[in-house]
Amino acid sequence: MIPSTQETSVARPRRTQATRRQESDKRMLRAAARLFAEGGVSGTSLADVGVAAGYSRGLPVERFGNKLGLITALLDAMDAWFQAHIARLLDGTTGMRAVKVRMEAHLASVVRDATSTAALYSIYTESLFVMPELQQHVAAVTGRWCDGLAANLREARRAGEIGKKVDCDGEARFLLAAMRGLVIQYLLDRSDADFARSKKILLAHLERLQ
Repeated sequence: MIPSTQETSVARPRRTQATRRQESDKRMLRAAARLFAEGGVSGTSLADVGVAAGYSRGLPVERFGNKLGLITALLDAMDAWFQAHIARLLDGTTGMRAVKVRMEAHLASVVRDATSTAALYSIYTESLFVMPELQQHVAAVTGRWCDGLAANLREARRAGEIGKKVDCDGEARFLLAAMRGLVIQYLLDRSDADFARSKKILLAHLERLQ
C-alpha cells in the first residue's frame, strides 16, 4: 500500500500488538464502568461491554474469560489508579495530615467521577447477594484502603497527635464506613451542599481523637 500524503508528512510509529491489546482492554473496562453505573452489574452482559467499547460481542470473553474476570480486572484497575493517586497526593506526608489527605481524596472521587464511583458501588452491592464470589476480591481492595488509614493513624498516635488509647484499626474502619455512607447518599440525591456539610462534620470527628 502506498501511504497517503498525510501519513508521509507525519510519520506515526506503528503500534505493537501488545499496545493495541492494552488500549482495547482499557476501552472495554471504561465501557463496563459506564454500563455498570447505568444498569448495574446484573443488567450488563459481556456482549454489551464489547459493543459499547466499539468491538465485537465476543472480545470481552476472549480477554477476560467471564464476567467475574472482567469485574476483577475493573476493580484492580480502579484500585491501582487510586493507590497511585494517593501516593502522589501524600508525597511523604504522614500522621493526621495524611489521614485527612486520604479522606479528602476518597470523598472527592464521587464528585470527580460519579460514573466510575457508581460502578464501584454497584459491584459492592451485587457482591453481597448476586455474585458472592466477588466478596473476597472486594474485601482485599477495600482492605488496602482501610490499612492505609490505619497506618497513618498509628503514625499520628506515635507522634502524639492523637490519644494513646485510640483504636487505630477500629477508627480506620469507622472512617471508611462513614465515607462510603456519604458517597452513597451523594449518588442518591446529588446534593453538593448536603455532601459538603456532612463531609465537614466527618472531618471534625478527627479533632475528637486528640
